[in-house]
Amino acid sequence: AAMVFWTFGDTARANWTQVGILALAALWAAVYFTANAWNYNAVDAGDETARSLGVRVERVRLLGMLAATLVTAVIIAFLGVIGFVGLVTPHMVRRVIGSDHRFLLPASAAAGALLLLAADTAARLVLAPHVLPVSVLTAFLGAPVFFLLILRRRP
Repeated sequence: AAMVFWTFGDTARANWTQVGILALAALWAAVYFTANAWNYNAVDAGDETARSLGVRVERVRLLGMLAATLVTAVIIAFLGVIGFVGLVTPHMVRRVIGSDHRFLLPASAAAGALLLLAADTAARLVLAPHVLPVSVLTAFLGAPVFFLLILRRRP
């Protein structure tokens, strides 16, 4: 049952202690990425430009990957794999807000939370009294978006 839970991620089994741990991990990540938003904007302009602005590009990338990996690991440990939220949301928000990480990061986090809340609510209502795993609904939304992103990237 535990393997199925992790494969089909869901919020239904999280208790308040786990929610507190998840909130701390999310808060830490939010503080870290918000504090480094300027560095990410510089890296978006190109490695040479970022270096000329004094950004240590390799360090920014490494620490960003470590921070994202850590918070992702905490979330997956408690909720399982809930796919496509981190793929769909930033792409939608970037189209509305733009690429400035000072605004993109918090807006993506808020939009991702709203998307997960909406998907979780729908998962509880679609086949009531049975509850679908929330990852099933996020996959229905995310798979077509992922496919469109692949098609757009082709030369």
